[in-house]
Amino acid sequence: MHLVRNCLTGLVFSLCCFSNSSASVDICQQPTAYSHLSIAYYNQQKSSLDQSNGTTRQENHDFDLLFKLSDNWMFGAGHRYVILKFDPLVPETNGHLHTFYLPLHRQSKSDRKTFRFSLAPALSASSNVMKDPDEYDSDAVQLLAAMIWSTQLSDQMTFRYGVCGDHRFGNYRIYPSVGVGLRPNANWTIELGFPTSQLTHKVSKNLTSSLRIAPDGNEWYVKDRGLEKQSHVVYEAWVFEWTVNWQAHKQFMVTASIGRRFQNKYEMTLLDESRVTLRSDPVTRLGAALAWRF
Repeated sequence: MHLVRNCLTGLVFSLCCFSNSSASVDICQQPTAYSHLSIAYYNQQKSSLDQSNGTTRQENHDFDLLFKLSDNWMFGAGHRYVILKFDPLVPETNGHLHTFYLPLHRQSKSDRKTFRFSLAPALSASSNVMKDPDEYDSDAVQLLAAMIWSTQLSDQMTFRYGVCGDHRFGNYRIYPSVGVGLRPNANWTIELGFPTSQLTHKVSKNLTSSLRIAPDGNEWYVKDRGLEKQSHVVYEAWVFEWTVNWQAHKQFMVTASIGRRFQNKYEMTLLDESRVTLRSDPVTRLGAALAWRF
C-alpha cells in the first residue's frame, strides 16, 4: 500500500508538471519521473500599459524533451519562444524572444530522503541574435541551477527545501525553495511553498485538475535589425492558473488551462534608445498542451 500511494503521488505530480509553462525555464520544480516530449501554446489577451496610451500582447510557444537515462540521471532539451507585441511603442528588438536550454538532473535517494541537483545552460536572446551565431555574446548565456532536498515525514507529508538560481523573477536571482507536500487522501495533493504552490485533484482515472501560483519571468539579450544596437529585455510577472489534464492514452495527454497574469513589469530599450520600465494591467491567458510519454 505504501508503494502504491507513492506511485500515485508521483503520477499526479508528474502529470501537472506538463502544464507549468512560463516565459522562463523552470528547473527548480521536480521534473517528471519518465521520458517525455511535450509542446504547449499560450495566448495572452491585450493588456493596457501604465503611464502611456499603449497596449501589449504576448504569445508563448514551448517545447520540452526529457530522457530518463536511469533512476538517477535525466537529460533533455527545450525551447521557450515568447512573442511580445507593443502598440504604439516600438522596442529596439522585434519582440521575438528565444531561450534554448539543456537541462541535466542528478537525483539520489536513501530511505525517506531525496537529493536532486539540476543544471541547465541556456542561450536567451532575440531572433535577430539567434539567426546569426557570430552575434552570440556572453550576455545571452544563462546558467540555471537547483539543489533540492526532500524528506518524507510520513505517508501523507513531504518536506522540501533547497536553493535555486534562474530568471523566473526577471533578472537572475538566487533564492530559497521551500515547501510542504500534503496528500490527505488518494485524490488530493497539496504543495504549499515558495516559489510555487499548487493544489491538485484527481477527478477520475484519466482526468486531473489543478490550481497553481508561481513567478513567471525571463531576461533576453536583444539587438536591433541592423545588429548595431544591443540591450536587454527583462520581464517580470506572477501567474495564477487553473489546469485540466486529460490522459487520453497511457502515453498521451492533453492539457487545457486558463490563467491570470498579474504584477506584469517590462524593462526594455525603445528604438529611440530610451530605456523604459512599464507595467501592465492583470490579464487573462489561455493555454493548450500535448505530451507524449515514452
